[in-house]
Parts: sequence; C-alpha cells; structure tokens
Amino acid sequence: MNERRKKLLDTMKQFNKGQKEEILSFGNEAQEKEVIPTGIKAVDEFIGGGTKRGTFTVIYGGEKVGKSTLVLQAIANAQKDEKLCCYIDLEHTFDKERAISLGVNVEELVLAEKCENAEQALEIIRTLCKQKVIDLVVVDSIQAMSPKNEQENKGKERELASKEIAELARTLSKFFRVVSPDVFNAQASVIMIGQIRIAGIGSFYTHADLSGGEALKHWAFTRCFVRRGQKSDSPVRKFKEYFIDPEGKIRYSTQKEAIGFDVVMKLEKTKSSQSAKEGKEIHLPFLYNKGFVDTVKESEDISIKIDAKNEEQKKKIKDNLIKKEI
Repeated sequence: MNERRKKLLDTMKQFNKGQKEEILSFGNEAQEKEVIPTGIKAVDEFIGGGTKRGTFTVIYGGEKVGKSTLVLQAIANAQKDEKLCCYIDLEHTFDKERAISLGVNVEELVLAEKCENAEQALEIIRTLCKQKVIDLVVVDSIQAMSPKNEQENKGKERELASKEIAELARTLSKFFRVVSPDVFNAQASVIMIGQIRIAGIGSFYTHADLSGGEALKHWAFTRCFVRRGQKSDSPVRKFKEYFIDPEGKIRYSTQKEAIGFDVVMKLEKTKSSQSAKEGKEIHLPFLYNKGFVDTVKESEDISIKIDAKNEEQKKKIKDNLIKKEI
C-alpha cells in the first residue's frame, strides 16, 4: 500500500469517526438497493423488479386509468411480506371496500386523509422515515397538495382569486432536498401519483406533461406515464344473446362485452439497470372487478342473455333453453 492510499484510509476513518457513522466507504461495499414488488408481474419486470427502496417512484396519467388501483395492489402485495405501508389520501377518494377487494389489510394500513396542506403531508413522510417505521408510502396525488403559502398570506386566509405561481414546485423542491436522505436511510419506497396537464395549449403541438416542477422529475428514480389503450384491446367476455327472429324462430348471436380496459404504461425515466429501456411501452389488462392482471383467461362457460320484446317472447326463449338442458 502506497503512502497516499494509506493517508486516504486514515482520512476516511477519522471523518467517519467524527460523523459517528460510516459515510465514506468504497464502491465495492455499496449494497444493492432492494425493491418492493407490486405483485403485478408485467409491471415488476418492466420497472426492474418493483419500486426501489430508498427512492421515489412517480406514476402519472389522466383520469380513470387505474393509478390508484395500481398502488393499492402494490400495498396489498407488500403487506403479504409484512411490510408497513402508509397511504396519504389528498384527493379524499380512498374507498375502504375497494381496497379490501384488492387485498389490502386496512387494519394494518396507515391512512392519512385529513392533511390541511402540502407541508403537513410531506412532514408525515419525513417523520415516518426518520423513525424508520415504514416501508412503503403512497401520495395520492401530487397535484392535490396545497402549500401553506397558497392558502395563507401573513397568517391570513388567502383569497381564491390571488395567484401564487409555482408554489407547489418550490415546496416539492425543498422537500426532496431535505427529506431524500431520510427516505434513503429508512430504505422506504415512496410512490407519488401525479395528474397530467396539457402543455402547449394554443400552439400547433400539444402534449401531456407532469406538473409539479423539475425537482419532481429530477428526484424520481422511476417515472411512468399511464394512459388508456385502444378499445379494441380491452379485455372482453363472450355471451350468447337469444332472440326471436321475424319468422318466430329462436336464434342467438355471440356477442362480446368489455369487462375492463387496456392500459398502456410508458417508462419515461429509470435509473435501474434491471428495467426496460426508457421510452418503452407495455400493455396491461385492467379488469373492473380485479384491477390489473397479468393475463385474461377466456372462460369456458359462456353466459346467456335474452333479448325479448315482451314477456311472452321471454318465456318462450326460457322454456326452450330449459328443454335443451334436460
């Protein structure tokens, strides 16, 4: 060992001793960050195994594309591994029965739905992470955060007509700078749900973008944009619709009915070497009664519907179906 390296080791040792913890170390001693799987196989493979511990994941998109359902399923899966989870509901849309149907143990879920401002919601994350008592935190949603300065001016309630430009962006920028070390040290995974805004209104080209400032984009370890796919890609179920034709004969036609919709997830940013490449997209089937699933199996039992103009026709079709069963 040469004198310079020996001096480096002594310097690192003294520095760590002064800080009362090992801050300086070598790269080969770095521990691989663990992930918390969502339990949705296609999503986990897409983003690198799940949401990374000690980092922030941003999932954003328009209305009714399954964002809240996705994070509830992630919470349910984390709870199976005895992970401690918190759901910060800023939109006041948490549905206990829906959460239970998706497998969430609501008795073990920490729920915050009375936050008065953005700072209070973000302080929850800071407190839970400082005490290292949480594994997964969900913020639903970023755009529902209302900073104090947006609500008050020198302690007085601010009029709705007044404007505070980029107040949320400034609040989030400070939050990430201050709290990211706590999130990292707690090895917590923080998922932030975002809504889209339409950028470029009035110009020739418009596109959906994530509001909340550049800090939100910068600090995200993973950022995914979700949207609804084509109706033709929606999961469906088949059924036989019986009717009586103009000649009085009983006939049927095989119909299809949507039981969910197709979701397209785009990986806009990733720092994971295990994930798909940035810019890639996947299609995810969403079922109304189950949420996201890996595959949709077509049932062998085809249900029956009766299209009758009156009770007489309805009875005639039913009697015919009973005879066939006998």
